[in-house]
Amino acid sequence: MYKIIKNIVYILTIATMLFSTACSDVFDEVKVLKTDRLFRPIGFEYTLNKTRVTLNWAAVIGAESYTLQISTDAGFNNLVVDETLTKTTFEKELAGDTEYYARIKANAVNEAENSQFNSTLTFSTPPENIFDGYSSLMTALNTVKVNWLPEANATHLLLTAADESTTTINLTTADIAIGEKLIAPLANSTYKIQIYNGTIMRGTTNVVVEGDVYITAGQDLLTAITAAAAGQVLVLEPGALFPMGSATFRFDKNIKVRGLLPTNLPVLAMTSGTPTATSSMLGFADGSVFDYVKFENIDFTGYCDNSTSAVKIGYLFNNNVKTTVNTLSFDNCKLHNFGNTPLRVQGAKNQVIENALFKNCTIWDIGFSSTYAVVNSNSADFINNISFDGCTVYNFKGSLVLRTGQPLKSINISNCTINQGMQDASSSRYLIDANSATFESGITINNCIFGSSGAALGANGVRNTSGTLTVTGSYYTNDYVDDPTVVVTSYSIKKFMTAFPGSSTALWTDPVNGDFSLKAASFAGKGVAGDLRWY
Repeated sequence: MYKIIKNIVYILTIATMLFSTACSDVFDEVKVLKTDRLFRPIGFEYTLNKTRVTLNWAAVIGAESYTLQISTDAGFNNLVVDETLTKTTFEKELAGDTEYYARIKANAVNEAENSQFNSTLTFSTPPENIFDGYSSLMTALNTVKVNWLPEANATHLLLTAADESTTTINLTTADIAIGEKLIAPLANSTYKIQIYNGTIMRGTTNVVVEGDVYITAGQDLLTAITAAAAGQVLVLEPGALFPMGSATFRFDKNIKVRGLLPTNLPVLAMTSGTPTATSSMLGFADGSVFDYVKFENIDFTGYCDNSTSAVKIGYLFNNNVKTTVNTLSFDNCKLHNFGNTPLRVQGAKNQVIENALFKNCTIWDIGFSSTYAVVNSNSADFINNISFDGCTVYNFKGSLVLRTGQPLKSINISNCTINQGMQDASSSRYLIDANSATFESGITINNCIFGSSGAALGANGVRNTSGTLTVTGSYYTNDYVDDPTVVVTSYSIKKFMTAFPGSSTALWTDPVNGDFSLKAASFAGKGVAGDLRWY
């Protein structure tokens, strides 16, 4: 062992002597090493903060500057950056949802000694839209308020109208700080609004500018509708009560009535006096043929004078005369406290509503003076296509839809929250009753949630004797009933849906009083099923 250790010491001693005598010569040799070009920068890397990229690289000995290029193509033909820099870091905001290519080279005093570009660095920015989470809307006739992420880097807005004409709106420092711009006057049109930081587009939103007459509280809405030209849009003051008279008002031309804002909705109610529990607020003129009646941002109440102590009327629409209308639509409306139903066609007049559309509506307290459904038609009066999209419907006595003995085209229920339905204590009602009807396209239920239903005699699902039934992406709570034992044939749709292991009151915060915000945070359909406004 002693001999081995002695040999190791001897070898280390010799090595140290050789190193000490030659080291200075080796370093001298390194100092005088000469190349034709500078070395390429190494350590070239990136970090991303949303759409802002930071690039770093190691300094190169002898470099006077660096040339950085960023392009949207691998051949560097579409350069977005081509700069000469003296620092070894670079930061820039880029467009979202884009793949980029970057490269760097070192520059010497003598251009012939510049390095070559290093290997290409590739990275992708995520999609962005700084309008997301902020509402842009019409705040007066021909006036729009545009909102976006406050203090975001932005220089201007680009507005593109339906006819493809464009308008550029430059942003001030104050606009950018609060993320808001009021734009007026704007002609009626549908606008695509894009926000830019220089040449970089940072988001897109859409705004509808419409309205021919603005009606304030105290003005006569019925007179204004009568005086309006076909195709005009009447805009109502937010939060105002508009009396609808004591007799049915009948439409005979294309018209749209909308509240100015999507919140603080104006209220339409019949006037106390002669209305009774079987009165109808609205209808169509006898023999009329036209394209549409549209409502948006309106609160329809069945209580006269908007007072719970006054008469509760039976119908919003109870049409009983010959008419042909292509579309009757309700968008972001509230329909409530009707003793019978919001929509019925009857009288065997061969009347036709081609499309009855409910979008982003909240509908409640329907049918407790009768056994009508939310939408009703019969074998001699037709509603060909019925659609509920993004709606909340709760506390109704009868069916959601009743269609009896007639040809029809489609019933579509999508992203709806439905609770406390089919509560008739004297008869077992159906969710959808298409008794003896024949279909072109059938019934579709997609991404819905069904809560409590039924009374003493229970409730049925979908009665559909002809046409297809498609149920996808939907859920039901354990107090949803659609398969009563008192009925021989079951029309249950549970087998097509996913069960939630709890009651409606376990799923939602306060469904009986209309609060359908989610209580069960782990609900599998969160953000996908039901009325998405509650998430």
